Amino acid sequence: MRKKIVLIALAAVCCLAGCSQEKKAGESMTGEVDEFANEAKESLGSNVSLPSESVTKAVSDTWRVDGTEEIYVLKEDGTGTKDGSPFTFECGFDDEKNITLLITMDDTNQEALYALSTDRTGYGIDLASLDGGEDLRFLPADLEFLDITDERAAGIVGEWSDKSGNSYIFDEDNKVTIKSSDSSTEGTYSVVADEAGGLFFRIAVDGGSLEYGYTLNEDATQMELSIPETDTVHRWTKE
Repeated sequence: MRKKIVLIALAAVCCLAGCSQEKKAGESMTGEVDEFANEAKESLGSNVSLPSESVTKAVSDTWRVDGTEEIYVLKEDGTGTKDGSPFTFECGFDDEKNITLLITMDDTNQEALYALSTDRTGYGIDLASLDGGEDLRFLPADLEFLDITDERAAGIVGEWSDKSGNSYIFDEDNKVTIKSSDSSTEGTYSVVADEAGGLFFRIAVDGGSLEYGYTLNEDATQMELSIPETDTVHRWTKE
């Protein structure tokens, strides 16, 4: 099963909590936000999740810290490990409009507070320290990020068109331009391989991102794309 899309979950709770470019710790407003959601449950039914629960679910996975060998495992019950050492964690919001993650190590009771945001690839999470600690970047431990010179990814570079007449221009510097008959959108893209060898790329533009699984024909002139966990299939032709 493909990795959950963290971006969507974090974007959803941002609608309640907002986003701030300035990362500093404020007073917790998690209780206030969750109280609002509890009131919504009364009218919308018990299927509504608390925002803090939604963030906890979104970040629950196995992550490696970019540039290191450190592995963090976060579980939906609020427990986890850092290189095997246990901790508990809480997700929420503060009045500086940060989405927050508080980690407390079991053996020392040492706490680390972070502001969460999705990273530039759309696959990972940036953790900006709110208490003077080190900033971290979480990347999914089950994904291999491919350099565009890798033969598995190199065939993507170039201009592609779909049957609707849209074009997609992938540059060697991981930038992408999407052109339709009346608009042009700039963004970035990242290419990954999962543990089963499946190949995927994610296009990230202002406001969101979209992931495709892809296969190329032998001479890299045709590309078949699928949206994970759906039956949707697209076919692009290289110009």
